[in-house]
Amino acid sequence: MSYLEIGGQRLEIQPGDVSIGSDPSSQIHLTGPGVAPRHAVVQASTDGQVVVRKANDTLEVLINGVRLGPQPTPLLHGDKVQIAGQELLFVDERRSGSTQYVQAVNPASLAQAKSGKKGVATAGTGGRLVSLNDGREYAVTGQSLVLGRDAGCDVVLTGKSVSRRHAEIMATPKGYVVVDSSTNGTFVNGERVEGQRLLARADVIKCGDEEFRFYADAAPAPPPPAAPRLANTMFGAPAPPPPPLPQKVPQPPAAVAVPTAPAPAVPPRSGPPGPLAQLLVRSGPLKGQRFPIKVPVVNLGRADYNDIVLADDSVSTVHAKLQRREGVWVVVDLQSTNGTYLDGERVEGEAPIAPGALLRFGNVGLMFESTDDTIDPVKGSSTKMMSALKMPPPPSGPPR
Repeated sequence: MSYLEIGGQRLEIQPGDVSIGSDPSSQIHLTGPGVAPRHAVVQASTDGQVVVRKANDTLEVLINGVRLGPQPTPLLHGDKVQIAGQELLFVDERRSGSTQYVQAVNPASLAQAKSGKKGVATAGTGGRLVSLNDGREYAVTGQSLVLGRDAGCDVVLTGKSVSRRHAEIMATPKGYVVVDSSTNGTFVNGERVEGQRLLARADVIKCGDEEFRFYADAAPAPPPPAAPRLANTMFGAPAPPPPPLPQKVPQPPAAVAVPTAPAPAVPPRSGPPGPLAQLLVRSGPLKGQRFPIKVPVVNLGRADYNDIVLADDSVSTVHAKLQRREGVWVVVDLQSTNGTYLDGERVEGEAPIAPGALLRFGNVGLMFESTDDTIDPVKGSSTKMMSALKMPPPPSGPPR
């Protein structure tokens, strides 16, 4: 059985079409500004597959924060459907599996959590998870982050080996701790967690088939030890501290200096963090334009629902995807008509990219500029500038 959850209510999805909108006749009735009378349609088949589509191309529907295109998109357990600022959670009860019920975690026992063997110790602030499967990031915004199969978890995971409430990452005075509540186990760096474990920076956490890399603020350095006081060997007692050195009193200058205007104060830098990377257009009508990349997964194409819109007839509707994995950016061709090229070579499937690499989507050439401090340029592709300047012309077929 499948449901859409909103405001604590579960709306069952029966086989056939289920309309979502502000019209009272809609099976799922939403109200508020921006909701069309018939905004979206959810279609369920008899075999349990569920897809969602927009009622017309002028409306906007987001799936996990990504704009829905003109084609129907399958819904997976835990997907979030967003319409005019309202969020509906998709729940698929077929994602079954045994769940182990455990006793409540005693915060006092977290002090005895096993520490990782490697990695840099972290503080209990700034925690985040980066998925090694799709590059998404999840911040530990409160005191904990819950991972599991249940739709109410902060990070919803699919798979029969995932429990409803599989694991929890908690902030403690000693740092972040992962607490296992699953049947099939939570693993850190390949070792199964026995109850709970203190996390270190760059630890890899595995729940079912999903893997995440953990990051947090570095733990503050311990204060340096105080210098030992010398002992008086004659009397066996500590020597008294040396007398303070006499302070030299500054003498007034012989001549009075002309006062000068004080230097203007430099205001502190503030504002939101910059983008992870940028794309600089090198050819075509958009030459000179920069596209900032602020999230680890972006879609590129001619359609206006892409994250980066390249309005050129040689670019396919959904052309390619840029994705960051473990600090390395890769470009993925999405079966485009005129191809995706990296440093003059056509991309078959996906390929890693390095700062300064030249990309081409159809006839649009761009340069990749990384601004992410965590990127590892050694793992990226070598930028073959000379060959990139002699890129072969793309096929002349019409794009999809």
